[in-house]
Amino acid sequence: MTPAARWALRAYPPSFRDRYGDELAALVDEVTPSWRHTAGLYAAAARAWIRPAFTGDDATRHRLQASVTTVWVAWCAGFLLAPAMQKALLDPPGPGADTTVRRLLDVSVTMFAAGWVVALVGAAVVVGRALLPAIRGRRWSVLRPLMPATALGVLEGGGLVALAVTARSDASSPSPGLVVLGAAWLVGLLAFLACAGFGPVVAIVRLRPDSGVLRIPTFLAAGLSLCLAAMTATCAAAVLLAGDARLLGTVVPVVAAVAVGVLASSTAVVSSARGILALRHLA
Repeated sequence: MTPAARWALRAYPPSFRDRYGDELAALVDEVTPSWRHTAGLYAAAARAWIRPAFTGDDATRHRLQASVTTVWVAWCAGFLLAPAMQKALLDPPGPGADTTVRRLLDVSVTMFAAGWVVALVGAAVVVGRALLPAIRGRRWSVLRPLMPATALGVLEGGGLVALAVTARSDASSPSPGLVVLGAAWLVGLLAFLACAGFGPVVAIVRLRPDSGVLRIPTFLAAGLSLCLAAMTATCAAAVLLAGDARLLGTVVPVVAAVAVGVLASSTAVVSSARGILALRHLA
């Protein structure tokens, strides 16, 4: 088996690997290696994430867990859309930033705040009912996936303070050092968001919370997905109505941010809807 094929097998969802991983690995070992077979493995892994199939006695728990974690990753991918559009359209205000655009942005900020409230309540439920009991049981492995995000969060907080102090001293014009520091902070922010998105997912997979624990987070995930969808819709409408949104002097980052928001919100809505449907089996 080639290294690329081995990584392709690891790209499948955990539930798929638990049920079919050994059989698929044996099948790949028997097939003559080729780039087409490897590409097919990656494509099948992507389909398994997009349309996962859960069977067996633990199917409902896997479905709820997948919905909760998918919505969380989607939120981490798209929640910066509202602050970014505020920056693009109102700092400074362009000629197209009329009353309607400002109201749309106000709604997006409201959805941003509401989404974080919903997300934190759901996280509190998982922490209280699954993570703390695991810690009391000395299952330290569940904490390891959370460490990178914690460390990067501290570094990003310190970097933000350093940026503010440096910007104040360079009020006339940004120095090369400030530009470098700002670029490093942005790269760190992206790394932090990636770790904050996928770290809790790995932790939840290791925790294996039962369906009862996941009931409330599943309902909250549906609310979070709606907040993300509303935030994306209002931001996209504001950009279209204003017609002059710019980030870093160009429209490309704006288009990319809206595209990420649309993809993230649509994924979250579909996954959360499947989770709500799966709750019928718990009634």
